[in-house]
Amino acid sequence: MFITDDDFARDFYHQLTGKGRLADALEGHELVAVDARNARNARSATVLSANGAAPARLTLARFHAPRTCGSAGIVTELVFAFPPGGAAGHSAPPSHVTVVALLDQPPFAGGAGKPRPALSTADAMALIRRVADRAEVSTRGPAIGLLHPPSLNADQAADAGEVVALRSQYAVGFRATFSATVAENKIDTTLITGVAVTDPDVRHLHWVVRPVRLRLVRGMIARTTSGVRYSLRGAVASAGGGALLLVDEIADVSPRDSRVAAVDAATRHVVAAQPLALRCP
Repeated sequence: MFITDDDFARDFYHQLTGKGRLADALEGHELVAVDARNARNARSATVLSANGAAPARLTLARFHAPRTCGSAGIVTELVFAFPPGGAAGHSAPPSHVTVVALLDQPPFAGGAGKPRPALSTADAMALIRRVADRAEVSTRGPAIGLLHPPSLNADQAADAGEVVALRSQYAVGFRATFSATVAENKIDTTLITGVAVTDPDVRHLHWVVRPVRLRLVRGMIARTTSGVRYSLRGAVASAGGGALLLVDEIADVSPRDSRVAAVDAATRHVVAAQPLALRCP
């Protein structure tokens, strides 16, 4: 897990080592590694992935100097270990997947709860389209028409979406393109993206990430627009019995601002996040 925050890096380095300035330790070095297994302030956390919530223990902290990871500030890299078997066995993430971690609360284990049955492919695609149509109305812009039916693909930048079964409803993420004729032989293309929790008939819809309209230029978000595309990667039952949605936020204009976030489905509060575009040595 990576954290881009200079204050966090300085404070955490002091907690682990009891030493003074992290800047002094990084002087002339690209990174400083600290074995956290026997640190006096050993840290535990809950690691969230599409597999669920898994308690983990910090084993290593690596502090990367400014500009070595593509970030202007210090990047803190946290390496966690999962105890074999036990509560974390089924919910620990597989290798090479993006995760987020809850650092400031007691660790817990859990899956996605007892979700509703998954929808068929046809029903899931129809639900994404109904939610996208509702978003077109709720964003209160000029009336525009859906350009292409959305498919089921979390990695597709547009005309796609995802459906994740929760205990009583379904979480839906989408990136739908709409078009309107603005002049003779000229079409203005708009991306509408967001995340909702709803029933299959969209009678009771709750926006977890409110939908936004973003103008597209050659398939990319216009540089004059500040916005991101939202992709739903999974859901985890929280310690309080609710649902945390794992959402990718992909920024076309400034890729360094892309991140994965765990969002409380009821309150819309981002409880944890980490950047997606870092490249650390």
